[in-house]
Amino acid sequence: MDRKHSLARLLARRLAPHDLVAAAGEVLLEALERLPRAERMTFLHEMITASIGPLLRNLGREERAQLMNSLLPLVAREFPLADLDLLTAFSAPISSEDALGT
Repeated sequence: MDRKHSLARLLARRLAPHDLVAAAGEVLLEALERLPRAERMTFLHEMITASIGPLLRNLGREERAQLMNSLLPLVAREFPLADLDLLTAFSAPISSEDALGT
């Protein structure tokens, strides 16, 4: 596994951002195709949960807000908003650290 991780890190350092996005998208699609449908949601949840912190680590509050504002139309288009249970999803109080994105 170490060789695979080393190769992935090498590609991440060498590829232009656009090429890295394209490669990551292709790899993700292949991984999802291999997974049984019943396991896809768990995989996506684990991947996003593990990645969101590192992806946003160096972004300030204003940058995070801009990113979220640009992503909301995509989320609204791709998810069945009428079926979401926002009261359950946000039932736990948000700490000040979470609210500030720290």
